[in-house]
Amino acid sequence: MKLTTINIQGNIFTSEILEKIRQDDIRFQTPSDFGLKPNELVRDEISNAWSLVNTYWQIFKQKRATLSSTDTGTSETRKHWILPLLAQLGYEVNHSNAEIVNEKSYAISHRVHNKDGFPIHIVGSEQSLDKKAEFGVRLSPHALVQEYINSTDHIFGFVTNGLHFRVLRDATRLSRLSYLEFNLEQMIEEGHYAEFALFYRLLHASRINDKKEDGKDSKLEFYHNEALASGSRIRERLSQAVERSILGLANGLLNQAENHVLRDQFENDQLKAKDYYIHILRSVYRILFLLVIEERNLIYKENLSEEERKLKDIYYNYYSIQRLTYLVSKAIYIDPKKTDLWQSLLTTFRLFEDPKFGKSLGLDALGSGIFDRNAIYTLHGTSLNNETLLTVFRYLVTFENENHQMVRVNYADLDVEEFGSVYEGLLEYEPVVHNGQFHFKKGDDRSSSGSHYTPEELVKPLIIHSLDYVIAEKLKEADSEKALLSIKVCDVACGSGHILLSAARRIGFELARLRSNEDQPTPSVLRIAIRDVIKNCIYGVDLNPLAVELCKVALWLEAHDPGEPLNFLDHHIKNGNAIVGLAHYDDLQNGIPSEAFKALPDDEKTIASAFKKRNDEERKSQMSELFDLNTVNEDFVDIQKSINQFNQMPEKTSEQIEKKAKAYHDLTNGKKWFRLKQLADLQVAQFFIPKTTENKDKLTTHSKYKTYLNSGTQILDRGVSMSISGNKKFFHWFLEFPEVFQQGGFDCVLGNPPFLGGQKLTGNYGANFLEYLKYTYKPIGAVDLVTYFFRRIFEIIKINGFQSLISTNTISQGSAREGGLDVIASNDGVINHAIRSMKWPGQAAVEVSLISIHKGGWKNQFVLDGKSVERITSYLDDSEVIGKPMP
Repeated sequence: MKLTTINIQGNIFTSEILEKIRQDDIRFQTPSDFGLKPNELVRDEISNAWSLVNTYWQIFKQKRATLSSTDTGTSETRKHWILPLLAQLGYEVNHSNAEIVNEKSYAISHRVHNKDGFPIHIVGSEQSLDKKAEFGVRLSPHALVQEYINSTDHIFGFVTNGLHFRVLRDATRLSRLSYLEFNLEQMIEEGHYAEFALFYRLLHASRINDKKEDGKDSKLEFYHNEALASGSRIRERLSQAVERSILGLANGLLNQAENHVLRDQFENDQLKAKDYYIHILRSVYRILFLLVIEERNLIYKENLSEEERKLKDIYYNYYSIQRLTYLVSKAIYIDPKKTDLWQSLLTTFRLFEDPKFGKSLGLDALGSGIFDRNAIYTLHGTSLNNETLLTVFRYLVTFENENHQMVRVNYADLDVEEFGSVYEGLLEYEPVVHNGQFHFKKGDDRSSSGSHYTPEELVKPLIIHSLDYVIAEKLKEADSEKALLSIKVCDVACGSGHILLSAARRIGFELARLRSNEDQPTPSVLRIAIRDVIKNCIYGVDLNPLAVELCKVALWLEAHDPGEPLNFLDHHIKNGNAIVGLAHYDDLQNGIPSEAFKALPDDEKTIASAFKKRNDEERKSQMSELFDLNTVNEDFVDIQKSINQFNQMPEKTSEQIEKKAKAYHDLTNGKKWFRLKQLADLQVAQFFIPKTTENKDKLTTHSKYKTYLNSGTQILDRGVSMSISGNKKFFHWFLEFPEVFQQGGFDCVLGNPPFLGGQKLTGNYGANFLEYLKYTYKPIGAVDLVTYFFRRIFEIIKINGFQSLISTNTISQGSAREGGLDVIASNDGVINHAIRSMKWPGQAAVEVSLISIHKGGWKNQFVLDGKSVERITSYLDDSEVIGKPMP
């Protein structure tokens, strides 16, 4: 069923549950559940109510037409429309006085006296639900009800202006603000009887319990819990559906007779399977992205003029992704051999790629990332038959439920968790094109990187015991808004962005409260605040380029504002190895360590030994000489200035995004940035260059490196180090995020770094990798991969900053503790929160610890396993014994 007048925001209900209610295919839909006699039918009651409601609406319309331009229409909306409507649903509603809760006044207009004062706030038809009235109130209608139910025992509440009717739920128990909205005006005017029937079946007074303390057992709460469960089922199926759609699209294009250019590119080795895969994946994510913003009504802004409404109708009727997906159920009317639907899809893409194409429909290009003009260039000029394309859409927009019925996915309630499940599934595969066919082979990317998608229940404690403290301090500053937007938060193994999204929502919520002066800001205010937070505060790194793509898509989805392009995120969300590279600018002075020339199994011992001896002598003879950093220091200061100017560039239009992208490209490919990267690469690369006769001229020792650093001399032996850097994805933090390290580092690093046993590191990453880690994070041995992440993260947070991470529970044991938490503790790191050991909530068979660490003195409470304690040691206990226990 197409939900024309129903808008689902967040995870309050899902379209699957609403469809089950509509079809009477779920509990609590019998006559007795509605308080009827056995011989009375619910559908007859709905039909009678529809008849009466239409009469009430006509009377209300006449009353509304007589309102003056300054009248809000409050009494007309209540008396002639909403109160009669509620009576048809079984509500006995009385006008109510303001209630004081926690020293705040809540002027909820009406209560249901037969439902323990259930709150229903009714305002005039000429008043917005999302804006405060100019005088006399502190909150918008939506915010008033949301804040009230958050502060009381009521789980649900209704708010309406007669045109729109919203169901709100206690948001303290949800991961983000959520509501269900019925467009009553459209429902009645356009005769959407089926959606009125759903309105009746979902919101009848029998859905609410008589006592508010029994709200958790109400039928409405049952439907909410069923929705959460169905959301999990959708997530499980979406990963499989996206995989099938990728295979179908990739092979459909390769098999289409007209696409000989595409096949020739593979045969001539001009196109690699991984590149083709990325373009196919971006196409699928374009489809999903547009579906979400179409169904959330975020293509066009609100309050359109008559002319703009016509353009909106043209888009939805002739260009929208929705239009194509609804053809899935009408495929019998489509010529399967024609290619017009694929051309139509590419045309829709073009509207959001190029501003001159979308202009005539009142659209601006999205202008970044997956909608960049060259994001899917290998697919330009291709053809695809209708049958294949509709099969791809079938995978994406429908799934079979437990009753073997095909159910349509409502993308309006798609959350970042869906992208997380897709990310987790797709990391298991490696794309291959063989004999003209695209397929996946089981890879080891996910298992070897130790990546696991992070459930929400593990993310919340991380934020509470780190980021919440940072926010509290920023709110004390004179310019609180500027202070909040100065927060720098990072996830160094960001995956699909789930943890970053939670952080952005948390900061965004406080920013929206500040701007609106409302404890529960409205969704539109919140969305803009989160967009600003993502632009200014959020950073992420991941070794997997696919994860980086998905992370950006998740951030864009959360923050998209109608009429504006996607945030430019290339400078904040990056592909790289977070623990291999230099942390700080001063690390350039370390020069080339002799440990880099240690002989490993694949090296020639004589070559390695000779270079080590030479490097030892060079370092010894130059110990008393200071590095002259003047040349590179000036370069680095210039880069910091340039990045600050770059960050001031606006990004309100696609042209501005284009200018910003070009400016960033020029900055990171300029001589100064490039030289600093070469120097940093040169230092790290010596660990990874094989010490063989063939490579003798490619190795760089301390003396030569110092010459490069002290002068502007051209770096001659950069080629091999740059090649290795690209392959191993060296990540030099001070250079990738110079504006952050100007402030001393990150305020907060959150995350779930990969777990991989110490003994497996060499097998997965090579002996060079392990030797590099042992040198860089000394004193440390071969320990679980997560321990090195703990050490690196502590280096990149500022004084009074936090790291709040998930780890294997071995982090506090043996050599892992000695090389990790002990070292951090001896360098002013204080563990302020820990959960010693808990079972991973998902499928991964691991026991984990949650650990929050503050850099610098700590005067607040220590929380260990949920209890307040005097201290937390590196053993993750609260004992007073310092140091190693006696054998």
